[in-house]
Amino acid sequence: MLSGLTNGIDQAAALVQSSRHVVAFSGAGLSVESGIPPYRGPGGLWTKHGQPPLLSYKQFAEDPRGWWQSRLTAETEPGNPVYEMKLAVDRATSNPGHLALAELERCGLLRCVITQNVDNLHHEAGSTALLEIHGNRTRLRCLQCGKRRPRDGFSLAELPPRCPECDGLLKMDTVMFGERIPPDVLQACWAETRACDCMLLIGASGMVNPAAQMPVVAHQNGAALIEINPSETTLTRLCDVTLSGPSGQILPLLVERILHTL
Repeated sequence: MLSGLTNGIDQAAALVQSSRHVVAFSGAGLSVESGIPPYRGPGGLWTKHGQPPLLSYKQFAEDPRGWWQSRLTAETEPGNPVYEMKLAVDRATSNPGHLALAELERCGLLRCVITQNVDNLHHEAGSTALLEIHGNRTRLRCLQCGKRRPRDGFSLAELPPRCPECDGLLKMDTVMFGERIPPDVLQACWAETRACDCMLLIGASGMVNPAAQMPVVAHQNGAALIEINPSETTLTRLCDVTLSGPSGQILPLLVERILHTL
């Protein structure tokens, strides 16, 4: 390990150990290491195909049945970006970065993960104190009562699907463009942001609001920021420690250092 990275990991470990409320904030970069393509940038789905209209909440609200029909068709069409993403996520598994965060939680040193990712990989890794600000692709959410349920095993024979509890309209739990983030999740994310005194920024570009404002607010409130990312981001200038490299490599080293010095 290069001496500069070793020193950075030592500094980051010391910050985590001296903090009372550590929160992780993860973005697409973490899941790229599991084989899930990003939306933006080189190799991004939207870079190659353009932003798909199926992510528009306005389109869903105007014609829920038509949206569901188009979505289910797109998921079965090779070459369609929706199909490409679904296939990549279905094949993906949690990587060492996800597993390291789950281990840090089990040890009582990580209070919460706020993630922008919708791929369910934090759950699969064993994280339980988890806030998915943009939803979870494996779930459906009722627009009336807010209840979430697994998509797998729920019949989509009749469209649009309805909630068995209140007969409200069901949509995918993932938050679409133009859709309001569910208030229960957003409020919990802000509560964790304001409570934390140390935030790990993992694979987050800092480009998507309101999530991108959470590290900024944490910094303004005096929290230490530790960034783990192969590239510089809009948040780098705010960070107390920057660890440059893949999170799947660096996070296990950081957790090992933390646990070794307890």
